[in-house]
Formats: sequence, structure tokens, C-alpha cells
Amino acid sequence: GKTVGVMGTGKIGQILCQIITGFGANLLAYDVFENDDVKKMGGKYVSQDEIWKNCDVIFLMMPLLPATKHTINEKVLSKLKKGVLLINTSRGGLIDTPALVKGILSGVIGGGGLDVYE
Repeated sequence: GKTVGVMGTGKIGQILCQIITGFGANLLAYDVFENDDVKKMGGKYVSQDEIWKNCDVIFLMMPLLPATKHTINEKVLSKLKKGVLLINTSRGGLIDTPALVKGILSGVIGGGGLDVYE
């Protein structure tokens, strides 16, 4: 099975986690506030570096704050699992767009699903 990372497990992130576990994927989560419901459904909270290293798919579900701006940036590219699929349905500023393009062109990022961009 695939390993899916959800970064941001508030209400919408929690619902996404339910869907992911329904597909039988291994669920890794990251949030500054751990959600007990996500843990009960089998989600494991890990560091950002563990998300980068282990996930086949990463969902960004976080608010845009100074601490989360450009969560995906050029420094992160070397840490990502090769071929990762990156999904951002939260805020465009979570991803540094030139870094995303570089990651796709280099093959580090296998694809991106974005309904928002910076």
C-alpha cells in the first residue's frame, strides 16, 4: 500500500484522513495540534522530515501563516521521496511555485494537484 501524508489535521484534514484510511493507505500526519480522532483511525503523527521521506502522496491542508509560508520550498526538494504526488487544496502560499516547477522538472515531484497557487 501507499503511504499518504496529511499536513494539517483540523476539521477538513480529519475528514480527508477518514477517506484515506478507507482506501487502506498508511496514514502519516503532521500538525502542531495532534487530533485524537485521527490517532483513533490509525493515523500516526510524525515530523515534517518523516512526511517528506516516507510519503508517496502529500496533502497540504494547513492555514497560511508566517510559519507555514513556503512549506514546500527548494530546501525540501532533496528530502522528498522521489516521485511524490503533491496535493494542495489549502493556500497557494504554502508552496514556493518556482521550487514546485523545479521539483517536477527534476522528477523529484511526480505530479501536483493544485486548486490554489501563489
